[in-house]
Amino acid sequence: MDAFGEELNTLLSETYRSVGKIEEIMLRDLSDGKLSLGEMHTIECVGVGREKGKTVTELSQEMNITLPSVTAMIKRLEKKGYIVKAKDPDDGRSVRILLTDAGRRAAIGHRFFHRKVIYAMRAELDETEREVLLKSVRRINDFIRLKLIELQDGDKGE
Repeated sequence: MDAFGEELNTLLSETYRSVGKIEEIMLRDLSDGKLSLGEMHTIECVGVGREKGKTVTELSQEMNITLPSVTAMIKRLEKKGYIVKAKDPDDGRSVRILLTDAGRRAAIGHRFFHRKVIYAMRAELDETEREVLLKSVRRINDFIRLKLIELQDGDKGE
């Protein structure tokens, strides 16, 4: 690997680990150690559905994890008091996952954390640097998303 590749690999790895560690610390403080990062991301995803909530299938698809994994996560979060299950008013056969007050508070705290990080980063960059950063991260994100799709299709034998 050339010098660019080595440094990019190091930076991406360090950034990924650091962001995860910061989120873990923030979650520990926010939830008194009750929530894992995966659980918080599930709460965040449910919260995007607002009052309508989400189905387990919607969560599975949006979070790109299996139905059994989502079901287990929902059971844990329900037991901890962050979500509830309710019959879908439009389709009585379907169950919607909704946030409780504790779940909404956790989601708001998590969004606030992300906003603080983004505002702090923004303050360090001028307008040109922000545009270059966004363009670069979009391209990296597109590459990774396509690679993920390619790998998942390979798992299906396609």
